[in-house]
Amino acid sequence: MVVVGTLAGVAVGGALASAWWWSRLKRARRLIDRIESSRLLLNEQTTQARRQIERLQMELGELRMVAERLRRKAAQAATSGESADGPESILPLEAGAPVSGPTPLAAFRPIEKPRAPAPTVASVDAALEREARARERVAEGGFARTEIQDEDEPHSRGFMPTQLDKPF
Repeated sequence: MVVVGTLAGVAVGGALASAWWWSRLKRARRLIDRIESSRLLLNEQTTQARRQIERLQMELGELRMVAERLRRKAAQAATSGESADGPESILPLEAGAPVSGPTPLAAFRPIEKPRAPAPTVASVDAALEREARARERVAEGGFARTEIQDEDEPHSRGFMPTQLDKPF
């Protein structure tokens, strides 16, 4: 009888240990799958970025060749004294106008960032009123509403997450 009880205990213990390890292995498999899918996504994005870089480099090379061709045509037209009205020319030059270098740019002036408008008395009063109502709600034992949840601004929805992180 002792032997049967011992075997039954070992079997139950083995089943419990197997169930415990099974859940841990299942969680580890999910983590590995998630990491693998992230790796595959990053590889795909890297490949796309490299292709885009190659396309942009090819486009830049073509544009440089076009610019060089136009520069040579302009220099040839200027030295030979011919008019640039021929069918092969795409330069919008007047007949007999000399070809010169690019015109200098005006003095550089950085773009100024627009300043936020100064707060008005009404906006300050409204903010103080919202703060006072939030303090009253907290004093009553309730939760203070955030600005996003406040009913004063019906068009304010706040941050809407598009993706939620799942716990491991």
